[in-house]
Amino acid sequence: MPEITSKGAPPQLAATAGGAATRIMTNLEALNAKVAKLRATAEKHASPLAEAEAELAAAQEAEHARQEERSKAYDARVYDERHQAADDARKSADEPRARFERLVAEQPWFQAWAEIRAARYRAWDISVEAQNAAVNAGEGYSAVPNVAIGDADLIGDLTQLADERAREIATAEADQRRAAREAFITGAD
Repeated sequence: MPEITSKGAPPQLAATAGGAATRIMTNLEALNAKVAKLRATAEKHASPLAEAEAELAAAQEAEHARQEERSKAYDARVYDERHQAADDARKSADEPRARFERLVAEQPWFQAWAEIRAARYRAWDISVEAQNAAVNAGEGYSAVPNVAIGDADLIGDLTQLADERAREIATAEADQRRAAREAFITGAD
C-alpha cells in the first residue's frame, strides 16, 4: 500500500488551517507505520510457516510412499503364497464332501427322499419307453402322458442353507486376511 503524504492530499485538506491538517497527517503517518510493522512481522513469520508446511507435505508424501511400497510388497507376497493356498483350499473340500455324502446317505429322511426321486425318474423312463414303443409300432399317437421330473426343492433348500453358512465362514476368514494386510501396511503388525 503506498504511503499517504500531504503532496497527494485534496486541495481542501491542504488549505485547512493550522492543526487539523497536521493531526490528520500524524494519524496517517502512524497508520502507515503500523501497517509497515505488521507487514514486516507477517513476512518474518511467513517463511517459517512455509518451511513447516513444506516439511509436513514431504513427510506426508514419504508416509504415503512407504505405505504404497508396503502394500505392493504385501500383495506380491500374498500373490506368491496364495497359488498353493488356493489349490489346497480347493482340495480341502474333497474329504468333507465324501463325509457329507456318506452321512446324508445314512439318514432315513434322505433314503425316503431318494425313493421319491427314484419314482419320478422311473415314471420318466417308463413314459419315454412307452412313447418310443408307440412310434415303433406305427401308432401315430401315444396315450402315455409326458412326465416331468422337476427340480428337487429339498436339495435347493439344503444347498441354500449350506451356501449361506459357507459364505459366513469365508467372509470371516477374508476379514481376518484384510485385517492382517491393513496391519502390515500401516506398520501395526
